[in-house]
Amino acid sequence: MRKHETSAIDIGQRLKAIRKRLQVQQKDMAAAMKVASSYLSEIENGKGNPGPEFFVRLAAEYPINLHYLLMGVGDMLVDEDGKAKKQNIDLDAPVETIDQMTRLIEDSVYVRSVVMTCINKTLFEEKALIKENIKKKKTKEEADS
Repeated sequence: MRKHETSAIDIGQRLKAIRKRLQVQQKDMAAAMKVASSYLSEIENGKGNPGPEFFVRLAAEYPINLHYLLMGVGDMLVDEDGKAKKQNIDLDAPVETIDQMTRLIEDSVYVRSVVMTCINKTLFEEKALIKENIKKKKTKEEADS
């Protein structure tokens, strides 16, 4: 594992520590996050695999430093002047620009991991179709030349 990259267990342990520091019960955080308490428990125990929207919602609901949560770097919480404090994020809005997606990928090892997992899964599942498209493209290029 590279420096600052962490496992789901590390993220879960940090999330639990943050929740306790905020003095929020697991059931209350789960309700605010619109997830089941059992799911939040799985995350805290390193068994759950939340998607990027979970972290966006978490940062919108609580003054959490996501850089700390995901990578273990910096302060656990942000202060009143921190940019992450109760951000106004539209959780239902899709990521509409390449810049937005790029920032998410650049800022989080976890998001990079999720994106790469999705890409790898798609490549594996669509392997035959991809090979067929590559073959068609080569055939077309050969015919054009």
